[in-house]
Amino acid sequence: MFSPRSSPQNGSTLIEGAIAAAIAALFLGSLFTMNTSTMETIKMAREAACASQVLQQRIEGLRIANWHQITDADWILGNVLNTDAAGGNGLKNISETLTITPYGSSSVDATQVTRANGGARIVTRNSSLLTENAIKVLWVVNYTGAPNDHDSSRQTVAILAKGGVAK
Repeated sequence: MFSPRSSPQNGSTLIEGAIAAAIAALFLGSLFTMNTSTMETIKMAREAACASQVLQQRIEGLRIANWHQITDADWILGNVLNTDAAGGNGLKNISETLTITPYGSSSVDATQVTRANGGARIVTRNSSLLTENAIKVLWVVNYTGAPNDHDSSRQTVAILAKGGVAK
């Protein structure tokens, strides 16, 4: 006589199902967190690129000017900082500060011009820059950016010589 065989139990228990659901939830949660972090990083990179473009446009505007123009605060105010910078529309609460100091000189007086909230003004003026042989240009762009609307800043420095590089 044959004894009846018991059939194997197929399926899973409630505990195994709960563990599988918890693992899936952890995976999806970490995936969403990583996606949010990646989007913030992309936004920060885009803002930094916009700020770099602003700086490049502004410095190029100075490089094509002659020595009398770039050492004159009124000319800079009226011709360089009189309009919003190209590429700056991707930045929130943008402000710019241009500081020009003598380079390789005993003089330390600076010319400083700022642009914020659609208007530019001369903060300090060094009227003897015209007699210098070289100047140091420091251009700073401040803006509110990602993540969490924190204050960010980009800057560039250029050394410009009277008469250009060849002289």
